[in-house]
Amino acid sequence: MEFVLLPIGIVLLFYLILLRPVLNQQRAHRRDISALEVGDEVLTAGGFFATVREINTRDEGPLEIVLEAAPGVLLRATPAAVSQVVRRAAAASADEEGSA
Repeated sequence: MEFVLLPIGIVLLFYLILLRPVLNQQRAHRRDISALEVGDEVLTAGGFFATVREINTRDEGPLEIVLEAAPGVLLRATPAAVSQVVRRAAAASADEEGSA
């Protein structure tokens, strides 16, 4: 009986310590990407801060996000290029209204 419980306990510890945090992080990233809106400030996987200017859905192929890295500098990217959302557009507009 104890020979059966030991492998089950090891698998359970493996799941809790290693696998579960990674799955939660992936789930949170997918949630952030699906809630992406025009005007959000993001950090790309390449280390650039950029503002979302357009979100283009296509019939075939991946979703395309147009990012503005600097005034007049537009970059086309996929959602995989977005590392994290730094500031939401709604929060940025609320900050500007509060300081005015």
